[in-house]
Amino acid sequence: MRVPLAWLREFVDIDETVEALVERLPMLGLGVDGVEGAGASAVLDLEIASNRPDLLGLVGIAREIAAWTRREVRLPPDDLADGGAPVRSVAAVKIADPARCARYVAHVITGVRVGPSPPRIAGRLEAAGIRPINNVVDATNYAMLEWGQPLHAFDLERLEGRRIVVRAARPDESLVTLDGVTRPLDPSVLVIADARRPVALAGILGGAATEIATATTTVLLEAASFQAASVRRAARALGLRTEASARFERGVDPEGTLRAARRCAALIAELAGGTVLRGAVDVYPGRTRRRAITLRLARVPRLLGVEVPADEVVAILSRLGLEVRARGRTVRAVPPAGRRDLEREEDLIEEVARHWGYERIPEALPVEVVQPGRRMPSIEVEAAARDALIRAGLTEALTVSLVTPRLLDRLGLGADDPWRRAVPVQNPLTADHTHLRPCLLPGLLEAVRANVSRRREAVHIFEIGRVFRAGGGAPEERKALAVALRGPWGVGAWGEGGGAREVTFFHLRGALDVLAAELRAGELGLEAGGPGWLQPGRAARVLLDGAPLGVAGELHPDAAARFDLPGRTYVAELDLDALLARAVLQPRFAGIPRFPAVRRDVAVVAPEDLPHAAVVAALRATAGELLESVELFDVYAGPPLPPGTRNLAYALSFRARDRTLTGEEVDGLIAHIHAALPERLPIRMRT
Repeated sequence: MRVPLAWLREFVDIDETVEALVERLPMLGLGVDGVEGAGASAVLDLEIASNRPDLLGLVGIAREIAAWTRREVRLPPDDLADGGAPVRSVAAVKIADPARCARYVAHVITGVRVGPSPPRIAGRLEAAGIRPINNVVDATNYAMLEWGQPLHAFDLERLEGRRIVVRAARPDESLVTLDGVTRPLDPSVLVIADARRPVALAGILGGAATEIATATTTVLLEAASFQAASVRRAARALGLRTEASARFERGVDPEGTLRAARRCAALIAELAGGTVLRGAVDVYPGRTRRRAITLRLARVPRLLGVEVPADEVVAILSRLGLEVRARGRTVRAVPPAGRRDLEREEDLIEEVARHWGYERIPEALPVEVVQPGRRMPSIEVEAAARDALIRAGLTEALTVSLVTPRLLDRLGLGADDPWRRAVPVQNPLTADHTHLRPCLLPGLLEAVRANVSRRREAVHIFEIGRVFRAGGGAPEERKALAVALRGPWGVGAWGEGGGAREVTFFHLRGALDVLAAELRAGELGLEAGGPGWLQPGRAARVLLDGAPLGVAGELHPDAAARFDLPGRTYVAELDLDALLARAVLQPRFAGIPRFPAVRRDVAVVAPEDLPHAAVVAALRATAGELLESVELFDVYAGPPLPPGTRNLAYALSFRARDRTLTGEEVDGLIAHIHAALPERLPIRMRT
């Protein structure tokens, strides 16, 4: 916003030099982008914060400077002399959309003579960056720059029915605006209409059909308050940004509308002659009471680190235009019209800090001990999951959360697969991004394909992200984890020639085991079987303490071919929310055992399709509380064992917390295992 310094001095005495003023303005919430000229002819180029629409007028800027310099603000003259017929006898206003128009004020001026503005008015407008047009239009811009309230003038004789209707545009309507462009309209745009057609875009730009011309003699002056979000959306949709829309987008307080309208009507009568008809049409359905804010004086030093005298707090707020009432150690203040940024106690303390002076606030630690910030527990757990997978040798990938059903087809999902319930995007930007992803694997496999196509054979990646699935009501949103492994894995151990080994299912299983172990989430298990896009016999359902968690296995050759992935690729996708809900980040510590452990080995001959986890679970259930750990140390299949069987050898560790176990006690436990285990499982114990 360009502010001529000479014009600003009409509202507040400024004895400071331009340099001193420029140095102080940023502390008052006014950024200075530059200064043109010097002395009395200087023009300040100010940057106004988005939450300070009151500073888009000279009065608001003068109020800030006056509060700093402890001087009085001189408001624009309010000497409107109206007379003649009542304005309601010649014009009518109806607000058909009160949600988007809080107030509409109309004055009528008759007998005007349109012509150029006096040099003083035209010169100030040019210095402020606004092109002079004629004395009527210039008066609206002049009053807008003073009060920050946009105004608009219509040729009343060209308004059909001599009435104003504030309503939503109809789908088949259009408007030729003042810039000569025909703009199609829709109901999302609020318009100012007469009895038959739109004549202006509310809060943005007027229409050519009712503009002020040389032949105009009767003017209807508009001052209104429009909903900020409505003006912002319409201006963006129409590709228009004007001085009016820039102010309405930030919020124009309806309490100041009538005051600015009176000032502008008086200016039109002064510059263009004519008579302002008696009264004003003031339709105000959105009237609200200004809310008082309570300020506890004890909070000021706690937030600022310095004691500000109570009378100084009251004086600063009063100079800023607040209605202040002090009672003991509490102050109740009602913000002035236009100060929408003042909503709570901390806002008032910020005002005190700015005008008390930041340079007077010492560098000191806060009075209250502030607890250092930390991440939410859910974020901590998710970060721990990432760290665990990275330490397991995987690299995190990030893929786009938008997919196309064609990508799901390449995976080979069944028609009734839950992953088919993709949520469509209402306005997709590209043909490949039409739905929210219902799963992570298709996007992750695309990343694998991109690496393989560039001869990067070793790809070991994972992704953590949100997936979305359509349901009866709102889409279901959950966090998922996907893993994809293929190609060589590291280098061999010493004695193995140092060569890399191909990834197997056990690498995938190992990464998942590491994840569950580091999160202390429970026992991870596998159950044979899985969806059709996994290789039969090499697919498993992943269980967490017996509850379903996801799937893992080798990608089916047909699905791999559709993704251009030769060889074997191992994948998994888990419900991460279910896993993280069971995670325990805080480790549980136990004292060092006082008594030694006793180790015994047992061996069983089991069918090849009997899972190792089932044998471990049976051993723990049979041995009881004294069994501390179970470790598989040998697997053998072949003669002299019967075909279809294998030998599993386990090291069992027993320990008591209150005594040293005797050999007889442990032998009794081993004998019990030998007797009870074959009753639980189809196995044979070896001696």
